[in-house]
Amino acid sequence: MARIEREWQAEHEGAALASELHRVMVISHRQAKGFIDGRCVTVNDQLAEKHGQRLKVGDKVKVAFDPEQTYEVLPPARKLQAGPYETLWEDTHLLFVFKPAGLLTVPAEKPGEPSLAEAITESYRRRGFKRFNLYIVHRLDRFTSGVLVFAKTPEALHGLKKHFELHRLQRVYFAILVGELPENSGTLAGHLIEHAKSLKMSVATVRKGPGGGKRMPAGAKEAVTHYRVIERLPGHTVVEVKLETGRRNQIRVQFADRGYPLLGDQVYGVESPLLDRQALHAELLGFKHPVTEEQVTVTAPMPADMEAALKALRNQARIVRASTGVKGEEGIFQPTESRDHKLKRVARAKRYDEQEGAPARPMRPRREDGDTRPHRPSGPNDRPARPRRDGEDERPRRTFGSTDRPTRPRREDGDARPHRPSGPNDRPARPRRDGEDERPRRTFGAADRPTRPRREDGDARPHRPSGPNDRPARPRRDGEDERPRRTFGAADRPARPRREDGDARPRRPSGPNDRPARPRREDGEARPRRTFGAADRPSGPRREGPADRPTRKPAPRTGKPKPRKP
Repeated sequence: MARIEREWQAEHEGAALASELHRVMVISHRQAKGFIDGRCVTVNDQLAEKHGQRLKVGDKVKVAFDPEQTYEVLPPARKLQAGPYETLWEDTHLLFVFKPAGLLTVPAEKPGEPSLAEAITESYRRRGFKRFNLYIVHRLDRFTSGVLVFAKTPEALHGLKKHFELHRLQRVYFAILVGELPENSGTLAGHLIEHAKSLKMSVATVRKGPGGGKRMPAGAKEAVTHYRVIERLPGHTVVEVKLETGRRNQIRVQFADRGYPLLGDQVYGVESPLLDRQALHAELLGFKHPVTEEQVTVTAPMPADMEAALKALRNQARIVRASTGVKGEEGIFQPTESRDHKLKRVARAKRYDEQEGAPARPMRPRREDGDTRPHRPSGPNDRPARPRRDGEDERPRRTFGSTDRPTRPRREDGDARPHRPSGPNDRPARPRRDGEDERPRRTFGAADRPTRPRREDGDARPHRPSGPNDRPARPRRDGEDERPRRTFGAADRPARPRREDGDARPRRPSGPNDRPARPRREDGEARPRRTFGAADRPSGPRREGPADRPTRKPAPRTGKPKPRKP
């Protein structure tokens, strides 16, 4: 089909080209942008490529398009070319990858833009995993590089969510700031809030409440960042950042609010010729494995673009030092390392050496001769050395344990062993028996102790004098030596004999609240007892006809009475 051409002159000063097409041709903005991307629009006989090109009054606009063809808007060109992802560490439950700068972590609303999650899923499907599930745990900014973790099982996802909610993990970032920080380390603490229109983050400030008090605005979340200076360069500062909380754009916003934005940050700072993205790299991520409970720590190497920016800044620093005549290490910043940080770094290096199969460090050999090993000079707070014995080169070491130690011999004579002098708070010694060298020791236990003989006569055993709160003793029977003990239980107790005569058994006098006794028969004999149960009880006679049944009175009528016939 023939192409349709339209041509006119612009009437409004400063109007955007896409808006001019929308107004004149009565089409949607998307169709107008599609015509521009499809190379169908010219302005003053020159091909138009930008949607927002400004027109002047009298500019000639010409559009030539095919009505049967659909012109789609082309996706914007990516600022950085994102390469394929790199797997850093993987097991059955977790996957650590290196995220390059310029690649989205998850798919965005706009179609056509690649993401790291989609690339990982597609890679597993190509390897034969038909039902592969990848769970998103956290994210990195689009132009931030570094280590990123994904969960592969629901168990790992549940455990990682708890780690991130309770901040039970180690996150270390590497950043280059614009400006020279005055201190060598510090902490940035505050609250961040997101703006609904611009979707930018900012540091929240305290506002006055309705009652006159101060409060944070709604939606503000706490953000804590720890930092340490690693290197100082001309006009820039290299810092190591540790996150205590993980808010969106936390590092970028807090340093920019203080006046030291990240190098190349085009949202919260300014553009830089050294780097076309923010100089932020996620260097380390570590936590306890949510399933195996083993410590897992993964690091990511520095990307090439940040290495190039650091190299340029260091060359600039050498030029400045050479121009000022500074030589040697004078003026070079040396970061102070705390003892805790050093121990962690050494332990981490040792753990990586063991994983890579490096040979273990040889043990320190012991000296076979008696010469003492050289040691550091003692200070005023050191404990004095143990003195040597006379006539010996070195005090012999103890070569036996508690089981091999010889037992202390007992004294056979009656001489008392020497002991320390007793004090006023010591317990007095146990006195010896008269006429004996030593009190005999007890050689039997509770099972070997002889039983106490019982007395055969009627004499009472001596006992302690009774007090006013004691229970009186049980009296003995007359004419007997001792009251016989009960030798039978409840099963051996003889049954109470029943009376065969008709005399009533004596009973206690009845009271006003007692139930009257059941009357006896007139002949004086006892009433026979019931010898059958509910199953043996004779049933009553059934009624044979309906005439014998009592008639029931009919219920009253509740409805309206029927009208009588005339």
